[in-house]
Amino acid sequence: MAPSKPLLIVDGDALAHRAYYALGHVTSRDGRPVGLLQGTISMLAGAWDAFTPRAIAVAIDSREASPRHALVPAYQAQRVGEVDDDLISQLDALPDLIRAFGIPAICVPPWEADDVCATLTTLEEAARGTALVLTHDRDAYQLASERTTIVRPVSGVTEVEHIDPAGVVERYGVRSDQVPDLIALRGDPSDNIPGAKGIGAKTAAELLQRYEDLEGVIAHAGDLTPARSRAVTDAADELRTYKVIATMQRDLPVDLPVSAEPDWAAGAEACDAAGMGRLAVRLAARAA
Repeated sequence: MAPSKPLLIVDGDALAHRAYYALGHVTSRDGRPVGLLQGTISMLAGAWDAFTPRAIAVAIDSREASPRHALVPAYQAQRVGEVDDDLISQLDALPDLIRAFGIPAICVPPWEADDVCATLTTLEEAARGTALVLTHDRDAYQLASERTTIVRPVSGVTEVEHIDPAGVVERYGVRSDQVPDLIALRGDPSDNIPGAKGIGAKTAAELLQRYEDLEGVIAHAGDLTPARSRAVTDAADELRTYKVIATMQRDLPVDLPVSAEPDWAAGAEACDAAGMGRLAVRLAARAA
């Protein structure tokens, strides 16, 4: 029988970074920074209340260089040096804290959290279930389907946008399965993907509406304006590589979580041990 409630799949690193920059000044009883930890756990608890899922699974980034870096060494290079020791130490502590609640915190080196999210959605859909993917990353729009909805936080998890396949078309002008082609053509500054020179989001969407996918655009480059034709033809191989980079992996060795509510009591104890007494009290009250 198909699950009646959705699986909530959380991009853990995206949520954690947002918590860190919102609550980075919060410290534990012994003075250690815990803003990232406290904020992430609070948002997970809020997400459970908001979405009443069958279970939560949290995707965690690998610290290893991903296969995408081998294809394009400059991939995400602009992010190097953007982190500090407080952020790293809390990211290191986060998976075990999440697991203390009985929530899977899934990391599959050398892949990224995005790939874990994509694999989980694929598995849940194959089980005839539905999924909600909680993330700020618009690249995840490629996962939107009849069974998978992207939930993009606007303010915490109390104000969110729900993006289904129609929402992807409304925002980007392309189908969800065309999102990697769109990224390859228009580029993605957040990942240091340059795209085709002089082709922005609107033009890329128009080309994909006309020619279906990146290969179609490359095949019809001669029909474009001279500048666009050169931009596509001269960088055809690079554009194909950018599409590979933009495409999330869906076949990682991951198991679907069983349906279960988080163990708030055990989580409260773990939070108290980490010096987050007030959060522990709130979680203990939930358990009671």
